[in-house]
Amino acid sequence: MASLKWLLMIGSLFIAASAFAEDPPIVGIDGRTVTFRAKKWTMPGVESATAWFTANGKTFPLFGSDVGADGHSDWLSPDKKTLLLDPVSFGMLSVESGEEKLVSQQHCDVISMETGCVLAERSASFCVGKWVGNQWVSADGQVLNPALETQSPKDLLKHVSGIEPAQSRAESIEWSLSFLSPESYMACHPPAQNVQAFNDLGFYLAEGGNDEFALKFYRGVEAVGKRTVLVLNMADSLWRLNRKDEAQRYYREYGEAMTAAAKAQKIPQRVAERSVNQGMKN
Repeated sequence: MASLKWLLMIGSLFIAASAFAEDPPIVGIDGRTVTFRAKKWTMPGVESATAWFTANGKTFPLFGSDVGADGHSDWLSPDKKTLLLDPVSFGMLSVESGEEKLVSQQHCDVISMETGCVLAERSASFCVGKWVGNQWVSADGQVLNPALETQSPKDLLKHVSGIEPAQSRAESIEWSLSFLSPESYMACHPPAQNVQAFNDLGFYLAEGGNDEFALKFYRGVEAVGKRTVLVLNMADSLWRLNRKDEAQRYYREYGEAMTAAAKAQKIPQRVAERSVNQGMKN
């Protein structure tokens, strides 16, 4: 498993083994895998790998960029459908003396080896236990029947919709998903079944200043099928990220769709202005 030199809680109870990128992946059902990639951290004192899920030729991170992960084959269920991982997020905390102190937050997460979804989250000590059949039983007797517990995008929207200002609302979304990667979250809640919710979450993130995160959700919805409002949202985020050539293509597509729908008079002025700046001709 990935080496964490300074695990704060129960590291001494885990099996001491090395599982960086060059080690064999954990292979689940139908050949789906979780691999651990070594990463160069900017924070001193951190040595950990990041966890990546691969299925059907597609690979994505299971957790956020500041999250390391532990895992080993004994944490894979007998039916190979479920895997436990021990993710740890890292950060620097300023103390009264003015110095910065390395801090961490550690969990035990339940991963679907069928989809790459982070199904559920428990305290770090939950990863100490064993499989009894396909139920995980922790050392203190807690029993896990793997099931989806990760909050749905619709419920997340209900939670954040009343928060003001926009930056605070975006920060609330980011905090709610702080351990998960957007790709893993969408593996739990497929965009095809949550088109409007993911578009709205993306809009709130972009409105609050996190266009990179917003684009992750926009891309997920785009893969299902383009909607006119989505195209404009993507163009605006790409523009703010200074990816103006790509934004140009989306602004053109938006303008063409609105014109075809006899709604040219409703095209925002910024579309025309930015199209001119990019050398577009209407």
